[in-house]
Amino acid sequence: MSSNFAGKAELSTDRSFARSAWLLACAGPFIFLTALILVALYGAPEHDDFCFAYENVRYGFVPTVLHFYTGLSGRIVPLLIIQIPAAVAQAASSSILPAYVATLIAFALLFIAGSAFAMVRMWPNVGGPALIVLMLGFPAAIAGATPSAHDLLYWLPGLACYVPPGLVTILILGECVYAIDREQKFSIQATTWAVVAAFLSATCNEFTAVWLVAILAASLLARFAFGQKMQGGHHCIIAAAVVIGWLIVAAAPGNGQRMAAVDSGWDLSFSIRDGLEFSLIDLGTLLVSPSLIGWLVLVVAVSTAIPAPKKRDGRREKWLAWGIVAVCLGCWYFEYFLHQLITGARLVDRAQNQALILIVFGFTLSSAFLARIYWPQLREKLALGGASISFDKPVWPLLLNAMIAISLYFSTTGSRLRLERATFDAFWEEAVARDGLLASSPDQVVKVPRHRWKPATLISADITSNIGCVARYYHNKELIAVDPPSDGAR
Repeated sequence: MSSNFAGKAELSTDRSFARSAWLLACAGPFIFLTALILVALYGAPEHDDFCFAYENVRYGFVPTVLHFYTGLSGRIVPLLIIQIPAAVAQAASSSILPAYVATLIAFALLFIAGSAFAMVRMWPNVGGPALIVLMLGFPAAIAGATPSAHDLLYWLPGLACYVPPGLVTILILGECVYAIDREQKFSIQATTWAVVAAFLSATCNEFTAVWLVAILAASLLARFAFGQKMQGGHHCIIAAAVVIGWLIVAAAPGNGQRMAAVDSGWDLSFSIRDGLEFSLIDLGTLLVSPSLIGWLVLVVAVSTAIPAPKKRDGRREKWLAWGIVAVCLGCWYFEYFLHQLITGARLVDRAQNQALILIVFGFTLSSAFLARIYWPQLREKLALGGASISFDKPVWPLLLNAMIAISLYFSTTGSRLRLERATFDAFWEEAVARDGLLASSPDQVVKVPRHRWKPATLISADITSNIGCVARYYHNKELIAVDPPSDGAR
């Protein structure tokens, strides 16, 4: 009896230590994401922001959307989002700077929350601190591997077109996979939110609609192949909402004017070839990203620690694992191809962020399925001291904590933040000084110093880009860009 009591006490102690170790494992991604949110405090509007800000202050939301819809682009939802800081600033009778910062922070939190929710849906049988690690680790992995943290988090026109539809895409993909894996049907509630979200995301850019239709078609094909109830009506309703959203974007009169300004677009063979080349180059860069590698190791470890499901279909799991990768890689390439076809240029960093969100989620799903398929072998390989990997053993979360922290520290974004951190305060001081100068100067001709400090995390273009929009926002003044003062003049 005493030996049983001692064994139970030892098990309870191990579980207590394990829980503390899993909480410690949350520290790496939590600190990383917190640092990224705090960097948003240094954010400032740039060129395109002021074009929308001026229109909003003068005409309001709807007329501004109609103006840009007929003259620039049919991306309805981003056209609304980009106006938020100006509307907030006008309502609060304040500078646009704090309103812009608040908007950036709100969308950073939305990015983290949407990514975290995708993990909750993916691992319904994982709870407690281990689930928190997954919820924080996924957005941290994306942010660490992004080609441009500036376009992902700190520039509203860059994130508005690609981050929200990226999140919607992975949530819909996740729901499709979840339903197929567990042989469940789409509920009315899930279908309703998917219809609304899919419609809105389809109005964010030109390619998201194709992605969503491809995912829905793959879902129907998988249900047919596995002998499950098709629920064709639910899929078709969501697809119809996607098509309607895409038609709104495609029918915009502004598209014709924008495309007419591009001389090197619409070369099909060139786009197929170069789109493939650039997509493979960027995919290779992503595959060696420290944050992605660390994240996938975590996914495999957690998936191996979960007890094997009682009801399994190995054939279905293999098809899902590789089918998800195939669909996501196809969507990845299509975005590169379409951008190359329309613009004649390589896919820009801000658009790569949406592809990044999808491909990292796809690799996550696939890794989890593969870990389930090879569950016995992995548990044998990952055994330490004769004990298999388990949520109740503190050694594993401690090892994972060290690995996650190292992978995020040496990630692309982590390295850039360490490199540029010393310039953030100086950049912000210059932004505040510029805003104060333009808002208070009574002169109609104002000489505006360019930024001396230009951290790539926070700025991509200076005052000379769309200087006319800046001038109109600050009461139709004529602005002349001049060189920043030297160190001795500061």
